[in-house]
Amino acid sequence: MAQPNLSSELLRTLIAVVEQGGFIKASEYLHKTQSTISQQMKKLEQEVGVDVFKTVGRKRHLTNEGEMLIGYARRMLALQDDAIASLQESGVSGEVRIGVSQGVAETMLPDLLAGFARENPSVRLFVETGFSPDLNAAYERGEYDLVVTLSLDESAGRGELLGVEPLAWIGADGWEWCGNRKLPLATYTEFCQFRRASIIALERAKISWRVVYTTSSYQGLMAAVKSGLAITVRPQSAVSSGTELVGDRLGLPKLPRVYAWLRYRPTLEAGCSLAAAFKSVAIVVN
Repeated sequence: MAQPNLSSELLRTLIAVVEQGGFIKASEYLHKTQSTISQQMKKLEQEVGVDVFKTVGRKRHLTNEGEMLIGYARRMLALQDDAIASLQESGVSGEVRIGVSQGVAETMLPDLLAGFARENPSVRLFVETGFSPDLNAAYERGEYDLVVTLSLDESAGRGELLGVEPLAWIGADGWEWCGNRKLPLATYTEFCQFRRASIIALERAKISWRVVYTTSSYQGLMAAVKSGLAITVRPQSAVSSGTELVGDRLGLPKLPRVYAWLRYRPTLEAGCSLAAAFKSVAIVVN
């Protein structure tokens, strides 16, 4: 019997399906067709000889064997990435002080920085998150070498445009609101642009609302949403397992788009390398 061939491409596709919350999201993330994603997962199941996914209702979930495989896949790819990074170690060194908007930090930042650190072990990274106006002001004072910020108005952005994405109302799967009670919201503090945008939209639509949960933690925010306590406003790509877009179904008002911006000091070699990493991932696409 031939030894199964667990190619890195199949394993990376598996991880994308799980982390992006489904085949459709994975196809968008990997820039592949949904049929290609399905074919690759069928090929993976044929290679390992077990079902990796099972259908529950209208969704696909990992089987017990799939849960086991995803753990091995992450370790195998991490080891492969480390090996390649060691063989192709960058000559870039130095220190980069980074400021990143919370809306970016909660999604793609950890994986991007981890990959950059593996490829550039001589670069020291110091990372802080915050609100975009504060980050831009600190950058201009020279406190950061690179900042990634967000704006809800393209004309208000500063730096190089990385991408754009719609804001969306996100709630737990099947979440219902009858309209005769105040719409419960889960948000960050009053300094959050997304919070202000949601309140302005509701006020214009003459929809009563109340903030029932405030936090500085993205995990805490989404936990409140998944529990059914409230809905929130985040970039559309923040939809994950256990949540869905609820705006159209509930008749909620349209929201603005969010723009991601990059500013960095071109005289710093390590900063230029990190800026190139941010540009390569196309933070938001629509």
